[in-house]
Amino acid sequence: MTRLVRDIMKIGVPTCTLETSLPQVAKIMARENADAIIVMDEFGAAGVVSQSDLVLAYPRNYELLAAKDVMTDKIISVAPEAAVTAASNLMQDEKVHQLFIMHEHPGPSRPSAVVTMRAIVREMAGLEPEKPAAGKIAKPAKK
Repeated sequence: MTRLVRDIMKIGVPTCTLETSLPQVAKIMARENADAIIVMDEFGAAGVVSQSDLVLAYPRNYELLAAKDVMTDKIISVAPEAAVTAASNLMQDEKVHQLFIMHEHPGPSRPSAVVTMRAIVREMAGLEPEKPAAGKIAKPAKK
C-alpha cells in the first residue's frame, strides 16, 4: 500500500513574525525540535527560515538580524494526499529538507503540518511519526 504524506506528517508548525530576532528563531526551532519555521506577516505565511539559513547567518552578526533578513520567500507545499515518494522527489527537485501542508481555507495562508526528510527516514526505519510535544501547537512569536 502506498504511504501518503498524511501518514507521516507532523501536525503543528512553529511560526514567527518578520521581526523576530534570529536568536529567538533559533530558540523556537530548538524548543519545537523543528528543522524550519514559517515566517508570518499580516497576510499569512510570508516565508520560511530553515536551519541552513541560520547557519549561513551565523558569521553575519546574526544577533542583529531578524527572520525577514534571512528567510526564503518560497514556501514549498504538498497535499496530505500526496504519496511519500512524490514528496521525496519534490524535496530533491526543490533542494529542501521539508515540505509544508497549508490550511485550505479562505483568508491568510497558514501552515498546519510539515513533512521532513527526518520523517521519511523514520518511515524507512519503521518508526512512528513524530508528534508535537504534549498539548503544544506552536504559536507565532511576539516581536
